[in-house]
Amino acid sequence: MGLINIWRIPLLFIISGMGVWFTMRRRNWKELLKDRAKRILLPLIFGSFFIVPISGYLYQEFNNLDPMYFPNGGHLWFLGNIFFYVLILCPIFFVLKRNPNNVLSRCFKWVLKFPAALYLFTIPFIIEAELVAPSQGFASYANTPHGFWLGLLAFLTGFIFISLGDVFWRAVERIKIIALGIAIPLFLVRMIVFQFGGPFFITVIESWSWLFAVIGFGSTYLNRPSSALTYLSKAVYPVYILHMIFLNLSASLILSKPTSIEMVSYVNYVEADSPAQKAGLIIGDQISNPEVLKFIDNSSAILNVTRKDVNFNIELFPPSKEYTGVHLSPIPYFIPVHENSDTSVFRGFFYFILVNILTFSGCLLTYEYFVKRIGWFRPLFGVKNT
Repeated sequence: MGLINIWRIPLLFIISGMGVWFTMRRRNWKELLKDRAKRILLPLIFGSFFIVPISGYLYQEFNNLDPMYFPNGGHLWFLGNIFFYVLILCPIFFVLKRNPNNVLSRCFKWVLKFPAALYLFTIPFIIEAELVAPSQGFASYANTPHGFWLGLLAFLTGFIFISLGDVFWRAVERIKIIALGIAIPLFLVRMIVFQFGGPFFITVIESWSWLFAVIGFGSTYLNRPSSALTYLSKAVYPVYILHMIFLNLSASLILSKPTSIEMVSYVNYVEADSPAQKAGLIIGDQISNPEVLKFIDNSSAILNVTRKDVNFNIELFPPSKEYTGVHLSPIPYFIPVHENSDTSVFRGFFYFILVNILTFSGCLLTYEYFVKRIGWFRPLFGVKNT
């Protein structure tokens, strides 16, 4: 996940911005907001009160937790962001629509005669990351200020890209191989040197290199008539809404139940030359007793750490109780504990593939036989009635 987490959510917002451009071609601002409310707000409300609580119940039941009904956005958190972006950017979008040959558009089209100029679009994202990105890591998008502002920039950028027409597509297709050649070594540096941390500007450049590569190769090889692509493009939204239910259901059928649940916090970032770095903490470490970092006095703290299934203790000596240099995940995670687990790597990989096959099979079958065929069901999953 360290490979795709830095670009999959930005890609979602970019595509959403592109989608608004297509939607606007035949609608005024009132019709646009009405359409987005049906396609975004209705699935968000339905999902928050039914889909997410059901998947949460399945998760709690499987992990021997006390089941409870808790309405929340869960994996649909970004839908609220997108609708808000439409609201606040709608005036700008319609000004650009009425003036397609505006000065800004002409400047972008001239600059993109040089495909490498696409990287100029990374500048606002570098500034945002340096100013706003949370200490727990660049990929912390859900319900964070960083996720909001990055999503807003990506949404606007997607709209601008698609409004430039063939100029953008030619540029991104020409730079796709170069972008891939930049993305791969930057990923290796981020993984090996920085343990998936490192300076944000490097992460932003890597993220956009993956994005340019993905969009460029997609435009080159997938931009052609295909019944399979047409079907999947219509199914992807309902499948995403449903997938957490079938993921938890598949896991409960295939995997063995844990004997207990451990609540841990992840190390998302370690500052350079900090007490945490000197003690040996790295990004990705699991800490089962983060409460000791509150430091009632200025004495040292013994952290219970898990790294790659190895448990050990690390003693931290802070210069003051206010500063340790370690930044933990904002919310704790529940880690299932299995006693006497002898699952091999091959069997674990087989289970992983099987769970994913069952998950997507269940989602597609539900889409095909329920969502598509029941009229009142379709709007709840963002599918238009035909």
